[in-house]
Amino acid sequence: MEIELTEAYKAVKSPVIIASKGKEYDLTPIGWVMPFDYEPVTKVVFSSAPDHQADANIRRSSEFAVLIPKDANGDLVQNTGSVSGAAVDKFEKFAIKAKKARNIDVMIPENGISAVIECKLIKVQAEGSVDLFFGESVAAYTVD
Repeated sequence: MEIELTEAYKAVKSPVIIASKGKEYDLTPIGWVMPFDYEPVTKVVFSSAPDHQADANIRRSSEFAVLIPKDANGDLVQNTGSVSGAAVDKFEKFAIKAKKARNIDVMIPENGISAVIECKLIKVQAEGSVDLFFGESVAAYTVD
């Protein structure tokens, strides 16, 4: 089911999984994420350590997806947070079946996700020891 881009912020709750692509596709659990605007479309911000693979991927591609897991403590969140995407293909290691996102070049797990917000990168701002990533939604939908 499609979610109106002005209403996509209602799906955001922590933790989320950030889907990105650098040389390989990656999934990264993130504990700090929030919507910061909803007109004319939902915008989100999250923090990442600069040495994380998601940070490098999003800087390269200028896009990412915010994935809302069905279970905040489930295997998908735990497994994808247990290893670095720079060292291992998480999709292969954890046998995650996935399909391409609708509008951006990331992979969306077929199971364990309740909603997706596909985003284009607005800006990155260094703040202390983390980078803040600001994104604007280009598509939002629930996953069966």
